[in-house]
Amino acid sequence: MDERTPVNIPDKVENQSKSKIRNLKGSWALLIGILAAAFTLYYLYTAKFGIHSPQASRGFYVGLTYILVLLLYPASKKAPRDRIPWYDLLLALLAALVTGYFVVEWPQIVQRIGVPSSSDLVLGAVAVLLTLEVSRRAMGNVMTFLGVMFVLYAFLGPYLPGILAHKGYTLKRFLSFQYTSFNGIYGVVSQIFATYVFLFLIFGTFLEKSGAARFFIEFPYAFAGRLRGGPAKLAVLASGVMGSISGSAVANVLTTGTFTIPLMKRIGYRPHVAAAIETAASTGGQIMPPLMGAGAFLIAEFTGRTYWDVVVVSFIPALLYYFSVYMMVDLEAAKEGLKGLSKEELPDPWQILRRGWFYFLPVVLIIGLLMTGYTPAVAGFWGTMATIFLGLVNPYHRFGLKEIWKGCSEAAIRSLPVGATVGIIGIIIGVTQLTGLGLKFSDIVVSLSGGILLLALILITLASYVLGMGLTVTSSYIILAILAAPALKELGVPLLAAHLIIFWVSQDANLTPPVCLAAFAAASVAKSEPMKTGWTAWMFGRGLYIPPLLMAYSPAFLLNGTPAEFLVVTASAALGIVAFSSGFVNYLHRRMAVWERVLVFLAGGLLVVPGIETDLLGAALFLALWTFQGGPQALLGRVTAASRTA
Repeated sequence: MDERTPVNIPDKVENQSKSKIRNLKGSWALLIGILAAAFTLYYLYTAKFGIHSPQASRGFYVGLTYILVLLLYPASKKAPRDRIPWYDLLLALLAALVTGYFVVEWPQIVQRIGVPSSSDLVLGAVAVLLTLEVSRRAMGNVMTFLGVMFVLYAFLGPYLPGILAHKGYTLKRFLSFQYTSFNGIYGVVSQIFATYVFLFLIFGTFLEKSGAARFFIEFPYAFAGRLRGGPAKLAVLASGVMGSISGSAVANVLTTGTFTIPLMKRIGYRPHVAAAIETAASTGGQIMPPLMGAGAFLIAEFTGRTYWDVVVVSFIPALLYYFSVYMMVDLEAAKEGLKGLSKEELPDPWQILRRGWFYFLPVVLIIGLLMTGYTPAVAGFWGTMATIFLGLVNPYHRFGLKEIWKGCSEAAIRSLPVGATVGIIGIIIGVTQLTGLGLKFSDIVVSLSGGILLLALILITLASYVLGMGLTVTSSYIILAILAAPALKELGVPLLAAHLIIFWVSQDANLTPPVCLAAFAAASVAKSEPMKTGWTAWMFGRGLYIPPLLMAYSPAFLLNGTPAEFLVVTASAALGIVAFSSGFVNYLHRRMAVWERVLVFLAGGLLVVPGIETDLLGAALFLALWTFQGGPQALLGRVTAASRTA
């Protein structure tokens, strides 16, 4: 491409990944479209007018998810992809039977609690088997294997050694707990997903269809494009916005990365570095308020706090993470001598804002409703309605009733990979409650750490890393929240901080090899080597580990202190991030000698460790290095050049 040719953002930014689902046409496609759209419309209705009953809300969510997964996801690679075979229709009918029985029979099930009927047990066994199969099809073998291990653990307790042993449970007791109660398959996770998470997935789908994806990429691009490494900084800014909406790092990569990665390569970033920057930026979307993927809803439910409480305390930590990625991008660009794009290559930001300012309104509406006390479900409903209205009246990207119908169908289908985990996580949580495994795991963590909080954090981070090799971030968080949060609480960490720490460290699964799906997705766009991309993404995303340390050791960081304490902790952490970033990139105002890198890492560590003495010492050390490298002279030169230009 000619350097003087203006860069055009594609009219349609979309996920270019190969779909795992069937490509159906004709009557099959119509059937799936009607079922998926009805799924979405039902939960939009309940968000506004209230649920009919807890069993209906949970049961229909799990049941409709199972039916759609069984119809859309082939049982094997050899299974037909252009039609639905008879055995999948049979399994879908069984899923409908299991769901219908649970919802309709619930009043009688409650009356005979603890004494299940033969029908309860037979359908309970079918429900467990369907849960494992749905997980296998949508999520792969790892999640299913983990579920099977927990099922076996419920029965094999008497034969296990030491602290893992328990009395064991009969098949009757296991099936009764998992199917005919609100503790297993239809437990708290199904409630959260049906009541909150699905609503915001619907909102995100319609926001993207309304043209917001283009606007949220184009607007920061117009401002950041001229800076050194401008396209990489665009990736940081745009991915933060889009990730908060999509709630998926992989989807974020494949939405913004299809635009930002080629631009980064164009100005001189090596392919694996461009892909790594997009991965690190996209990973932060799930920790960025106000939506935070499913995290904010889950944390609020598990801690008994409001959704707004979680969002407020998460905002500054998320900004610090993005600041860390931004600093590494800036220093990498300076080290490699990379420039931004010319003014002629960039669109007019004010024209972009004039054409798309209203895309901020649905998000502002949601925040306003949450701040005034409305439930997340109601806020999500009205945010979705506002987005649909914008789509109907937007002269630049208008869609009609046909697009609304497609949006309803698409939202339900997009939710399937997330919803497919609900039942199996319910089984895992149910077994944990039955056997007391959560307390035992907590004892193990406390014992192995010797009561030292830092070692406990390292152990939990390692556990999240292992789980993240085969589970989604949300699944990994829920399992560790049940198993590890009690350990952190026992070591003196407040409950909300404990859950936020676990949620944060669970994000590393997206960018830490050997299994890092977001990095692999970015590598496919950049045409770079996947593992090299993964390790580079891990370097750019190392700021992910700093906020959890502050959450554990500095209560003021989560607004549990005076404003002065909060400002000191945040400022020292920000300066520590600058120090760490320069050390990782090996550049401050020039490349550093080995001894300089050692000292800059030491300065970063002192700044991050809580305490006014360590903060002052770290700041003094970093300032000395900055001065030694010629920082003041470089800053004076930039100020002088800027004044001359003005």
